[in-house]
Amino acid sequence: MSSEPVADVNNESSEKPANNKALSAFLKQLKSQVIHSQSIDVVKEALDSAIAYPNQLSYKNSNILIAGLIAFLSAVVYWFYLEQQGSYYRYSELDFGIFIICIVGLISAIAIYLSRRTKLKKVSTLIRDETLKHLYNMRSCDAAFLNNAENKFVDFNRGNHSQDVEWGKEIDFHSDIGLIRASVVYHHYVDRRTETYTESDGKGGTRTRTRTVYDHYYRQGVIFPPINKTTHLVLSESRLSKQWQQSFMPASREFEKSFRVQADSQFDAAKFLEPVVVIACEQLSRKLKNVTIEFAHDGSLLINQHNTNLLNPEMEYDITTPEKFKQELLNDTSLFTVNSIFGFVNQLIKHTT
Repeated sequence: MSSEPVADVNNESSEKPANNKALSAFLKQLKSQVIHSQSIDVVKEALDSAIAYPNQLSYKNSNILIAGLIAFLSAVVYWFYLEQQGSYYRYSELDFGIFIICIVGLISAIAIYLSRRTKLKKVSTLIRDETLKHLYNMRSCDAAFLNNAENKFVDFNRGNHSQDVEWGKEIDFHSDIGLIRASVVYHHYVDRRTETYTESDGKGGTRTRTRTVYDHYYRQGVIFPPINKTTHLVLSESRLSKQWQQSFMPASREFEKSFRVQADSQFDAAKFLEPVVVIACEQLSRKLKNVTIEFAHDGSLLINQHNTNLLNPEMEYDITTPEKFKQELLNDTSLFTVNSIFGFVNQLIKHTT
């Protein structure tokens, strides 16, 4: 994956005229052009057409904001007017009609404003998702792969009620040993617990009740095919269920604070956790929350963690600034967390193969 040079982002014109009707039509056209795109070139063409668009790519909302403000102030002023009429004054149908008109005007202004923001956000998100799909060659994982992963990794055994790897996306990883197909997976698990509480008994006293509470948790991780000869090893910030009975701890206080280790062989764990790898694990734990690094019985590697926005990162720019948006989308660091994991795995490949 490589970046593409774009025009000077500081030269984006802020003097373009506004045309709300034309903009709505253009956004609809962009959506139709990009949705289910077959190549990155289609998305680039859409972004280029946005850059060349003759009008502003943001709505002019001053009129509806003024209308909403007028409706609000009119209702307030009329209410004060009615308050001055005295306690014997009775509201008429005209009074109610004026209030309804003001409320409808205010709600309509807010609805139009939010609808316009939503249109811009949806198109921006669609372009982002389609761009990342092509840059990382994303494809959905099949059910057999997800079921197999669910059964072989210790980290997926969280939750005393249910555990489920709900979906996964295959992505390209350009490693130091060549192209590897990794898989970003979405992990949902549920803990069930009993909670005791008190309530009124209706007679001036209280009574104790219990109820079952279900706590839902979500994690996203990346699964890699075997990258070295390491197997049967789990490093996790959480206290996971015991599957491999041996434990090992390198001589590092920071590592000891960040990870618990279980392994099938202390010798193999010590061989893997040489000083340079220990440092890399410590660095990864500073970047990711509640991270697990796990090698399954077949050598497959799982890096699982708390952030659930691996494939839909927050963007600094959107379609309203198309040149900056294009530059940000085609940047190699657009999937920051995924690329942090890729960088860590490259270090493992370098030092453990």
